[in-house]
Amino acid sequence: MESPVGRALIEDLCSAIHPLPNGPEAVARLACKVGADLVHIDTYADQGDLVGELRKVGVLLSSMEDGSFGRRPADLVIDPSPGAELGYRPGDGSYRLFRGAGAIPIRRSIQELDGAKTASRGLAAGRDVMIIMGGTDARDMTSQCVELWAQTRIPSRCFVVDPGGRQGFSVELAAGQSLEVIQPSLQVPHLFPSMDLVISGAGTTTWELATLGVPMALVQLVENQADNYTFATGNGMALGLGNASMGQLDKPSAVAALRGLLQDDVRRLRLGVQARSVVDGGGADAIVRYWEQMAAESAGISVRPAEIHDAGQLFDWRNDPTVRQVSREKDELAWDTHVAWVSRVVKDPGVCLLIVQCDGQPAGTVRFHVLEDGHWEVSITVAPAMRGRGRAAEILLEAERYFLERRPEAVLHASMLDSNVASYKLFLNAGYEGTLDGSGEESWYHLVRRGGPVPRP
Repeated sequence: MESPVGRALIEDLCSAIHPLPNGPEAVARLACKVGADLVHIDTYADQGDLVGELRKVGVLLSSMEDGSFGRRPADLVIDPSPGAELGYRPGDGSYRLFRGAGAIPIRRSIQELDGAKTASRGLAAGRDVMIIMGGTDARDMTSQCVELWAQTRIPSRCFVVDPGGRQGFSVELAAGQSLEVIQPSLQVPHLFPSMDLVISGAGTTTWELATLGVPMALVQLVENQADNYTFATGNGMALGLGNASMGQLDKPSAVAALRGLLQDDVRRLRLGVQARSVVDGGGADAIVRYWEQMAAESAGISVRPAEIHDAGQLFDWRNDPTVRQVSREKDELAWDTHVAWVSRVVKDPGVCLLIVQCDGQPAGTVRFHVLEDGHWEVSITVAPAMRGRGRAAEILLEAERYFLERRPEAVLHASMLDSNVASYKLFLNAGYEGTLDGSGEESWYHLVRRGGPVPRP
């Protein structure tokens, strides 16, 4: 592990550290040897069919990715890039997705830091600035950012976290400026809350600072930080100093922007408040809850409410030609329209959108949509991979049971084209009754089911 701080963090959390096994089969063997229920991986390197090998031995795979960087099939895919949940991710056999700002994992040690000083930052005569690029800083942006700060000539103390082990920097300081070099350590974040401004790369540190409400100025250091940089600067969380991944920064513009921010106490405070409103610090706990839920769902059939993270899977199912052929709306859906619809319905009390899973794999979706008081329309889509396995009746039954346990007074309605014989038989066998309406351009069955919750066997 290249970063001593990173290794120290791992050692603090883990009872044992093993060298990375060579190949997915070796990872699966190690998982079995140590009795792991789940393997979590965070690397851009190709790991082969890791999910396939782990599934053979009954072990779940959780995988971190940044957009297309590090993308691989997994039982749980985590992309902590804010806004990622609104983008389409092509289906690749992954089971669950957890994406967006809510997935940002913040260390508990960061959450426990005192952020109360945020409200008074910038009101004193002096200003404290920190420069921290993280990792190994292969581009030596640390020294370039020191120059940017020095050239502002704003009286301030600058604390520079230098992964290169230098004791100082050859830079001309103005009156009232002072520079102190500190070495990377687990104690560095304890200084974050007292800083009036932190200059950083647009990586993990961005979200730690946001959790604490610390004003930031960001540099995009590498290509895979583009989404973070664009989101943070575009949403009023941080000042953007430029993209260094393609070469040198525009230093005069960066110095001017930095000088203006150091002189504007109110703007810095606003940046910190906005950043804090985006990152709630609960991502790590949420990831663990996903792991626990997935472990509980690994066998049998289960039902859960749909989330915005299911939008891609629902999109693929709805646009399947077989589904469109028997739907009221036969045109292929556009992604933007679809994700806006999912965003709305998962919060709508008049819609209950459920995902049904069989043996740890998504099997279909059942939607209950209120028609009028006490009357709900139900529709079902079986996942293409589950068709022909005789699971549709079980999927509908479990979804109805989930829904009616919460709304026992509901009367359920179902409609389907007369050509959709399979759907007609499915609902008929589930206790629905009704007639065929042939008055329009197409003939539809309209069926109704009464009777309260489905009893458990």
